Parts: sequence; C-alpha cells; structure tokens
Amino acid sequence: MKPMRKLSRITLLVMAHPDDPEMSCGGSVAKWVKEGEVYYVIVSDGGKGSWNKDEKPYSVSNKREEEQERSAKYLGVKRVIFLQHPDGELENIPTLKIEIAALIRKIKPYRIVTNDPWARFFHPDHRIVGLAVISGIMIARDWHFYPFLREIGLNPFRPEKLLLTPTDTPNLIMDITETIEKKIKALRFHKSQIENHPKWENNIRKWAREIAKNSDFEYGEAFYEMDL
Repeated sequence: MKPMRKLSRITLLVMAHPDDPEMSCGGSVAKWVKEGEVYYVIVSDGGKGSWNKDEKPYSVSNKREEEQERSAKYLGVKRVIFLQHPDGELENIPTLKIEIAALIRKIKPYRIVTNDPWARFFHPDHRIVGLAVISGIMIARDWHFYPFLREIGLNPFRPEKLLLTPTDTPNLIMDITETIEKKIKALRFHKSQIENHPKWENNIRKWAREIAKNSDFEYGEAFYEMDL
C-alpha cells in the first residue's frame, strides 16, 4: 500500500549553505510563498564562508545564520531549520539522509527544492546535499525504511515534485520578472557573502536574463523538475 499524499502547496527547500536558497531561486520563493507555506532546511553551518583568515568559523556561522533568518523573513518563509553540520565536511555525516527524511515526513511538502548534484558547480557540499535529499525522499516515502521513524509518529509521506537547482539541464524555467527585485533585496541581507563582489547585482540580473532568453519574459530561474 502506497503512503497517502497530502494535497497542499507546502514547499521545502533543502540547501547546503546559507544564501543558497536566495541565490539559486529567491525569485521563485517569492512566488511560492503566495501558494502556501515555505520552509528552508540549511544543512551546513556556513562557517568556512569567509576569505578573512582571522575570522573564526563560529563567528562566520553565527553571522550567516542571522543573515539567512532575516532574508527568509523578508521573503515570507515560515521557518528556517539549521542542521548546523560543518561547512565543507558534509560527506562525513552518515545521518544526513535520515535527518532529511524525518523532516520530509514531518513537514509534508508538495514540492522539494535542492541543489542539483549533477550540475557543474565547484562546491562539493552541493552535490552531497542533492544526493542526500534524493535518498531522503526514498526513505520518507516507503514504509520499510528505518521503522523507528514510525515509532515516533513520522509515517511515510510522498512529495509530488522534486526541483534541482542550479542545473545544467533545465526543463522548467520560472518567470521571476515580477519578483527579481525581491530576490535582489533578499540577497542584500547576506552582506557577508556579497560585500566582496561589487558587481553581484548586475551579475544576478545578467544570469536571470540569460536563463529567460528563449522565453517570452525577461527574467527567469532554471530547474530540473521531476515527478515523484
């Protein structure tokens, strides 16, 4: 017997680092919050996200969590869940797929958005998180994985959609022409990450315009969408 689906428009983003949600799909988040609740799960603590050799990782982590909270609140995200695993060391977290599965069963999202593990992107944390989410979805939807989850009231749940981003092989381009300004304002909260990139705003617009170049709208965000 297949687990029952919950008909809702809850969106769950599971991303490797603070700022990944806004950077990859902040314009889409600004649209999804109008459909229903949006939750973030940020897997790493982001503690290595600084070029300043004298800044301590715990200081970087605290700063980035605060930035992420403010950015998410501005976009209308209901809650940000920080797993606080060490930045750059996610391959050493054997429980990650189970943590994600448990949160999927609890939140019951219609769609899940995560890093594309097959994209040509430099940071290995993105690949690890994307693959962990795929494994977590399988665990979350099937009865016989990790029976202890049922014992604590987390029964199987099957989301409807999985969206991978950023991606090299998009099959879904979201129109963010009306929300690109919200995306840019949301990114401004991540001051620690953008302060050394004076042309970041122009680059965001250029990237979004390039994504939408074959569409009938000006700005877009790209996803590889899968039915589950």
